[in-house]
Amino acid sequence: MNDMTNNLNNPAITARSPGVLICDHYRQVQDYQVYRPEGTKDWLIIYTIAGEGQFIVDDHVHIVKKGHIAILKPKTVHQYATHTSSWEFVWSHFLPRKTWIELLMLPERAKGLLQLNIEQSKLQERVVASFQRMIHDNRSIHFLSKELSMNALEEILLAVKQWSQTTDKMKVDLRVQEVLQIFSENLKETHTLESISRQVSLSPSRLSHLFREQVGDSIMATLLSMRLKQGARLLEFTNRSISEVASDVGFSSPFYFTKQFTSFYGMNPRDFRKYLMDC
Repeated sequence: MNDMTNNLNNPAITARSPGVLICDHYRQVQDYQVYRPEGTKDWLIIYTIAGEGQFIVDDHVHIVKKGHIAILKPKTVHQYATHTSSWEFVWSHFLPRKTWIELLMLPERAKGLLQLNIEQSKLQERVVASFQRMIHDNRSIHFLSKELSMNALEEILLAVKQWSQTTDKMKVDLRVQEVLQIFSENLKETHTLESISRQVSLSPSRLSHLFREQVGDSIMATLLSMRLKQGARLLEFTNRSISEVASDVGFSSPFYFTKQFTSFYGMNPRDFRKYLMDC
């Protein structure tokens, strides 16, 4: 076992306040393993980037692959090791803020082991990027580095919790989620049913049926709603002109934007902005 992570069991050096205690990026070969017969005094989060690892908790073996997040609660007796020829992962020992308790209510695969499979490639990339920032900031000596590392970890927990709620409660198809992701990242671009269908490898008719079944509205109506809601945010929080806002959210004509906005919100963009300023 790594001496540094073993020392986390020593109450003399374990931080009492919330924070990232230690974190790193490992590439381990087949003979790597860690056994903690008393668990740890902190929480441990591990995200698998490549290869396979295994956790043994409560006499059960749990295999983790790319996209899997595993979180061990304090005092959970556990062992983990490389399952195949190699295992690449990022990890962090931490003490959570009180506001994170709800975020840490994730599927429990064994007593003390939370595990979730993130299948969405965009979210996988986001988790890895957040871990990289956390590792960088945790090693820095700047007086705000601790907060920055905590913010990176909180972003991971928020994103994972959102994914958990989406997959476990709403059961949204991955291709529908991909459409929504495409829209949120590219509101200004021109989208058609045919172009979106090609991007998610479905026929237009199949995607239309699936999307309406799971979202409750058509693809184009949902895109329009997302554009208008973003337009409302820009009207509220920026000084951009109505023409600029219209262009920012994908409308080639400010007149058409005004027409759709008025129908959606019950007042035109100018009156909407004035109403918010007077509130």
